[in-house]
Amino acid sequence: MPFQLDAPTFSLLVVGSLFAGLQVWWIGSLVIRNNRRRGERPLSTQQFRRDLERIFRQES
Repeated sequence: MPFQLDAPTFSLLVVGSLFAGLQVWWIGSLVIRNNRRRGERPLSTQQFRRDLERIFRQES
C-alpha cells in the first residue's frame, strides 16, 4: 500500500518544518551573537566563575 498524503497531514508537515527551521535559525543567531559579543575567545576561570555567580543570583 502506498502512503497517501492527505491535506491535513501535509499542512501539519509544512507548519512543523517551518517551526523547526525557525528554531534552528533562532538558536544559530543566538550562538553567533554570543560569539561576536565575547570576541570568540575562551573564558578565563575568573570570568567563568563570575558568570556562574551572576546566573545563580538571577535564579534566586
